[in-house]
Amino acid sequence: MDLLLELLLELTFEIGGEFLIELGFSGVKETLGRKNHHPVLATLGYLVLGGLLGGVSLLVWPERVVSQGPVRGMSLVVGPVVSGMAMHFWGQLRRAQGYSPTNLATFPGGAAFALGCALVRFLWWVN
Repeated sequence: MDLLLELLLELTFEIGGEFLIELGFSGVKETLGRKNHHPVLATLGYLVLGGLLGGVSLLVWPERVVSQGPVRGMSLVVGPVVSGMAMHFWGQLRRAQGYSPTNLATFPGGAAFALGCALVRFLWWVN
């Protein structure tokens, strides 16, 4: 039960951060009248941005979020898949409302961001 609660907390942090970042980037993009970058370039950028957020999260919360689990590194798979799906649905919702979301509001963008965050935290604890 504790494992599930801790995993849910980690996913909430990642997805919540992604929603806020996407809203901010989307607003700036529309204000400046810019178009989305190439999807591959944007995905790489979100991987780096997620890694930076993962590093900052270590300053705020240096302990492991999921301390024990059946498979070490599980957040490297579960987090990106769930975050990617959430951001994909968020992007669909925003498009249906008439907005032009960023590439973060896609499965690859959301998954790359979450992978970057999880990878930095994982590598920190491996050493």
